[in-house]
Amino acid sequence: MDLDTTPGIPPPDGQESHFHEPYNSLQIGTVIAFGITYLIATVFLALRYFQAFKLTKKIEIDLITITISYGVALVYFVTVVNCKSPVTIFRVKGLLINTLTYLICPCITKMAILSVLFQINPAKIYRCLVVAVALAIFAYTLTLCIITGGPCNPLHAGTTACLENVALSQAVLNIASDLAVIAIPIPTIHRLHFSEKQKVTVGCLLTLGSSVVICSIARLPYVLLLGKTADTTYTEAILGVWSLVEVNLGIICACAMRFKRLISIYLPRLSLSPSHTPRTAKLTEDTPMNRFQPKNTGGQHSYRLHSIHDGNPNPLAGTKDISVHRSFKVDEERTYLYRRDNDSTDKILA
Repeated sequence: MDLDTTPGIPPPDGQESHFHEPYNSLQIGTVIAFGITYLIATVFLALRYFQAFKLTKKIEIDLITITISYGVALVYFVTVVNCKSPVTIFRVKGLLINTLTYLICPCITKMAILSVLFQINPAKIYRCLVVAVALAIFAYTLTLCIITGGPCNPLHAGTTACLENVALSQAVLNIASDLAVIAIPIPTIHRLHFSEKQKVTVGCLLTLGSSVVICSIARLPYVLLLGKTADTTYTEAILGVWSLVEVNLGIICACAMRFKRLISIYLPRLSLSPSHTPRTAKLTEDTPMNRFQPKNTGGQHSYRLHSIHDGNPNPLAGTKDISVHRSFKVDEERTYLYRRDNDSTDKILA
């Protein structure tokens, strides 16, 4: 029996196996989907490094983590191609690595995103929440990897149902963790002294890294279909396409959420920095500027001028103090102020 031309399970009714034919449209689509999204991820990662070396002058932990995820995504693609290869030995050996790399890659990307969110607010409760989410993601990823490498090892016979349960658990947990990551920065953004438009923009940047939840939701129906369809391998192939797009999109979004400095310099019209307009006032030439310190008094300000005689700062003996009170209106434009606990939000986006 030739294992390279013998199907593992009988084809569904009305379908025939075509092992002698070249790659089908789904296999070609898999390569195209990965090629396009990985190319975009490469461009975004290159821009992130450009910003780090040229603009911010520092390499941060999220950039290192994203780079690791970028490498794991490439390994995942290679194993996907090997699993669809007509050469059986590559297909068998790549199954376990393929499963593990997909479990690990989204976890690494989320750690990069959480490392950014951890820095935007120094409040203890906020940071404890970020750490708790990170530990939860690490815990369920490690658990699924142990199960996959042990009782659900795809290299062993009779583990199909177990692997389907792992895939379903991972899909549900990924969606839940993505939503948690999206929700974490919302209270901090709400307290920012930004305009509503700027709050929305900053919020979009901070939650951009978890917009990959769209792919997680899109692939969930195919995970649910695994145990019900007769053509399991075809459904798994479709899942592979969505999974490749998901891991690459996560890298793209994790890079894009740190592009504030790049945007503010090269696309200033899209800059997120609040506009600071200095207060202005109509004053005469002899108005002492060091005496002008407007407070929140509704625009009404005054100062007192004492008379000086012959260089003597004291009034003449026998005369009353002479004082002049002058009131004037000040035309001022309010500037946006930051609370101390929100300073780091603007810095980390820079």
